[in-house]
Parts: sequence; C-alpha cells; structure tokens
Amino acid sequence: MPIDWRALVREGDQVVCSHMTSEPVMLLHSLADAGLDFPFDVTLGVPFSPAAAALPSQVVLTTFGGMGSAGSMARNRTVRISLTPYSRCGTAYAEKTERADVVLLSLARDPDGELWLGASHGYILEAARSARTVVAEINAQSPCILGAPWPADIKIHAVMETSYPLADLQERAPDDIERQLARNVAAIVGEGACIQVGIGSTPSAMLNALAGHRHLGLHSGMLSDGVLRLIQSGALDNSRKPAGSHMAVTGCVYGGEALYRFCHLNPAVQLRAPDYTHSAEVIAQHDDFVAINSAIEVDLIGQVNAETIATQQGAMRYVGGVGGLNDFIRAARHSTRGQAIVALPSRTGGTQGRTRIVARLSGPATVAASDADVVVTEHGVARLRDATLDERVRRMLAIADPVDREELERRAREMLP
Repeated sequence: MPIDWRALVREGDQVVCSHMTSEPVMLLHSLADAGLDFPFDVTLGVPFSPAAAALPSQVVLTTFGGMGSAGSMARNRTVRISLTPYSRCGTAYAEKTERADVVLLSLARDPDGELWLGASHGYILEAARSARTVVAEINAQSPCILGAPWPADIKIHAVMETSYPLADLQERAPDDIERQLARNVAAIVGEGACIQVGIGSTPSAMLNALAGHRHLGLHSGMLSDGVLRLIQSGALDNSRKPAGSHMAVTGCVYGGEALYRFCHLNPAVQLRAPDYTHSAEVIAQHDDFVAINSAIEVDLIGQVNAETIATQQGAMRYVGGVGGLNDFIRAARHSTRGQAIVALPSRTGGTQGRTRIVARLSGPATVAASDADVVVTEHGVARLRDATLDERVRRMLAIADPVDREELERRAREMLP
C-alpha cells in the first residue's frame, strides 16, 4: 500500500532517518516522488546511498560530515553538518536537544516474524521514541543482528514491504605504503587486544596485518569484511573480553553478502547503540583496548584533522567528520594498557602529493593535542602521550616523509616557543 506522505509529513518537520546499512532507501525514494512542495528538514547521519539527492530542493539535509554519499550531495544542495560526537547522537534525542517529528527507518524480519534494526544501530530508537510518526520499510534482504530487536513499545504507523541488497563495501586493494603502515600498526598491537577499527583500504590493510595475532576481540563502531577474515583465520575469537561479553560488538555491519549472511542471527555478533559501543565506561572494562583510526592530517604537536580538506580557493570541504573518533581516542586511555592509534600515510600520492604530517592543520582540530596518543605512518611510530612540545615535534618529524622533514622543522622553529 503506498505511503500517504501528505498525511504524515508537515511543513517545518524534522524527518530523521536510520543510516548507514539501515538507511531507508526505498522510503526516501518514495518521499522524493511524493511532490511535497513545502520545506522540511531530513537528518541522514551517514548516508550510503544517493537516494536523498532526489528530495525537493527546499529540503535541507543534515549529516555527520562528508562520509558516504553526503560529500557528493553537498556539492549540489544545502547540507548541514552535525558536530555531535557519535556517542551522544541518540542521547541528544532522549534529552530533547535534537527534535524528531517523523522517523523513517529500515528494519529486518526474522523467520518467526519478529522485527530487528537490521545491519546498523545508531540514534534511531531514541528518535523514534520521541517522534510523532514512525514509518518503516521492512527489507527482506536485511540481516537480523542480535542485540537490536525492535522494541514492542514503539508504534509503527506505516509500513512498506521491500527487498533490495544492502550497501556493498567495495574495498580497494591496499598499496605498498598502506601495507607498510599496517605492519607498523600490527607490531604495537598485543596478543589478546580488543580492537576498534574503521573502514577503507588503510583499515583493511591493518586488519590483514593482524592475521598472525591470536585471541583478538572486537568492540567497534564497524564490523567489515576485514573483521570477518580475522574471525575465519582464527585471529579474532573474543576469548579475552570480560566475562559475559565473548562476542564481537559493533554498531554497524558493512561489507559484502557473505558478511551479512555470517552475521544474520549469529550469537557471536551483537549490534549495540552508540551509548554502548562508544562508551568510555564500557571500553574501560576491556584491557589492552586499541582504537585504530585514520585522519586527513596530523600536525607536529599531535592535533588531528579528520573532517575537511582545503580547496584551491581556500574553502573547507567536508570529506570526513567528528563521528566517534574522539569517543574512542579518549575511551582507549581509560583501558589498562589501552592505546589510541591514528594511522595515516605520510603523504597523499607519494612524493608528488601533499604531506599529511603538517606544521599547521588546514582544517579543524577534531582531536586536541592533549588527547593525542600514538601516531603511525609508514616511516614509524610516534608516541605522544605525556610528551612535551619539543619531544612531540621530534617524534613527529621522525615519521614524516623524508622529503618534508627539513621544511617541517623550519616551520616548527618559526611557530613554537
């Protein structure tokens, strides 16, 4: 039965969508085709599809940065950027600092007819609890991930039955620099560590480099094909996690069809909300917690820009976001023997590219110098925790590309006391 959007959405409404691999793609297409001629806002979090690009021009989109398809949509329409830390994205709706009038979400159904959040959690339950109207698509191809059943106390006002494949992560093969970077990271990750890692060719290389480890655990915002390879290799078994939590904990499953099949109703995988996956209190219970993240650039005192790049005109273009970076970096320091690693190639595009170890950030300081812990490039490891300014500069210069070191050292002498 078609959705009567004019009966559900009002002028000025805040429409909040589930995101990543639970993005309500078919509902967004349907909403775009409804011909609504009044303004309303749509929150997408991290969209993986371009479905929202077809919404009317008067609709303002809000995303968590330039990740996924958000960056390309921002080139053609108004996109607002949320700077809310990912650990708080659900809490913001519970505390009413964010508003949800209409919620659109994608759900999964198990063989017994029970509904689940699908392959991604996020802020959507808290948004749905405060919304006037909840609209759900039920995707027959979505896996049911344990830990995230649909709560019986939240009423669904309209339903669309649909069937389409989830977003498929196409991994680019890592290059030689990324493989060396990955080896440097793997060398400082101990046996039995509990890891958090993102997605992309560099994180994929780092996961591959951990295949020789044993008794690794996962507590992360993302579970990818690289994690599945670690499980299948015997490297990641969650056996040293705290009692009662011997399972891979994630906020989103994102990969290929084999990964979705593996995670479907698998008791070894649990999907949890951001206030759990990104919680410092929860992470502190895991000894040897290692947060492994990347960035756009890091300066000589350890400040990290994970949000923007500078255009030729000097403007900031969002290609990343705040996300859960600070959550995991700070939480890792609460873990016994915890490490917060920022890993990145020292340059983009080799010697003809731009340096990513910089004297001064070109964009915002997503991570403050006081939170910096470990920075890794293909040239080595810089441990910055509790280091003085001059020690940090020396250690960062040592992991910069050799072609950049002389200029970086000159800039450091000019800038620092």
